[in-house]
Amino acid sequence: MYKKALTIILLCLLTLAANAQDDAVTVLKKLTGEAPIKEDLKLTDRYTQENRVAAATYLLIEASKFVPENRIVRYSETGMNIVLEIKATTDSDEWVVLGAHYDSVKNCPGANDNASGVAAMYEVAQHLAGLKERKLNVYVVFFDEEERGLIGSRNFAKWLKENDVNVHSAHTIDQMGWDKDGDKGIELEMPHNDLLYLYEDVADMNDFPGPIHTTNVTSTDHTAFREQGYKAIGITEEYKNRDTTPHYHKSTDTFETINLEYLKSTTDYLKKVYEALLTQ
Repeated sequence: MYKKALTIILLCLLTLAANAQDDAVTVLKKLTGEAPIKEDLKLTDRYTQENRVAAATYLLIEASKFVPENRIVRYSETGMNIVLEIKATTDSDEWVVLGAHYDSVKNCPGANDNASGVAAMYEVAQHLAGLKERKLNVYVVFFDEEERGLIGSRNFAKWLKENDVNVHSAHTIDQMGWDKDGDKGIELEMPHNDLLYLYEDVADMNDFPGPIHTTNVTSTDHTAFREQGYKAIGITEEYKNRDTTPHYHKSTDTFETINLEYLKSTTDYLKKVYEALLTQ
C-alpha cells in the first residue's frame, strides 16, 4: 500500500508542479475539509492512513513550488514526515529545525490542532526560501503522528542525533488559531534561554501587539528535540492562560473557528524571528 501511495505522490508532483502555489489560508481550508484537498476528496480528519497520505501528498506538492529539495520520509509502515531543506547561502553545517504536526485525532478536522500551525509554518517556509541571505540551513518538517505520542518528531530528532547533524535549535508550532480576548497573546513553551531572548528581542524591536508568556508545557513536538539534548521551544496560543480553543480534539474544530487575523499576526511575527535567526 505504501509503495502505491509513493507512486501516486510522484505522479502528482510531475503533473501538478506547474500550478500556482496555495497561500496559507488555502492550505488551512484544504487540510480541514473546508475545500477539497484534491478533486474528489474533502478531508474529515487527518487520522486515517488514507487521509494522512492525502495531506502529505498535498503539502509536498505545494512546498515543491518554492523549496525544491523536499521529500516524504517514511519511518514506519504508517508514519511519514514531510521534510523541506532550505540551504544556507553561505558555507554552514549548522541547521535550524522548524516544525508543526499535520495529523489530527479521529473524526476531527483539526483546524486549530494543528492545521493552524501547519499553515503558519508553510508561510514561514515560503518567506525564508525567498531570503537573499541565510547564514544557517533550515529543516522545515511537517510531523506525522504527534497525536499518537510525538512519534514523527521523535523519529526525526533521533535521526538528527544518529547522523551527527549540527543542530542550532528546534522550534515547533502547535495550535495557533484561537484568540477570544483579542489580545494577540502567545505562549512560549519550555524555551531555552538563548531562544527566549531571541523571541523577546524581536518582539520588542517590532512592537509585537500582544503579551508573550512562558510556560512549562511539554506535551507537544518540541519535547522530542529536548530529549535529544537540543535547544528547543514550542509556540502556541494562550493554552495555559485559558484563552485556547474549546473545540480541542472535537468534531467542531473546523475552519470557521479559526481567528485568521490572530493567525496572521503570529505568523508575521514568527517570520521576523526566524529571519533574524538566519541573518544575524
